[in-house]
Amino acid sequence: MKKYIFIGSTCLALAAFVFLSCEKKKDDNRITPTYKEEANGTAGNPQPGNVTVTGTVSTANPASENSSLLVGGSGWSNPTCASTNSLTLRGINGSIDVTINFLIPPAAGTTTYNVAGSPGPGVCSMVVQNAPNQPAGIVWYGKSGVVSVQTTTSSINASFQSVACVQQSFNFPMVSVSGNIGCN
Repeated sequence: MKKYIFIGSTCLALAAFVFLSCEKKKDDNRITPTYKEEANGTAGNPQPGNVTVTGTVSTANPASENSSLLVGGSGWSNPTCASTNSLTLRGINGSIDVTINFLIPPAAGTTTYNVAGSPGPGVCSMVVQNAPNQPAGIVWYGKSGVVSVQTTTSSINASFQSVACVQQSFNFPMVSVSGNIGCN
């Protein structure tokens, strides 16, 4: 019986020691949030003469409507094709400039490429400058679509339908580009 009383009193003393040592202590030096009415100071910018900006500054998109562009045909020139081994196909009509870039020259025959932001294996990129019915000077980048390229020993022709092009910083509006670029 003495053994149980000794064990019980030891456990009780140990529990009391742990309970008393784990009591939270007040630290008056720590920073704690309060309401404005309870706070000391102005509750505003600590440097009212120094304006600070956090985050990013939003810019206004100069374009406001979707438009479409038909590439090729009368008035279009294709200045980049010195050979069928070109990494770039380009169509120009006045100030409108459409460029398709490939990672490697398209192989002989018909090859289909997906359109993306940069060229890669099985992927080409499209860049449109000064699209019609859009503010001047805006560059549009191909986001999605398919380009079919037919290459022979003497010619290369890329045709595409409804390639969606957007600005680098904005996904709306969009320029839908269809047509073909090629050279003989």
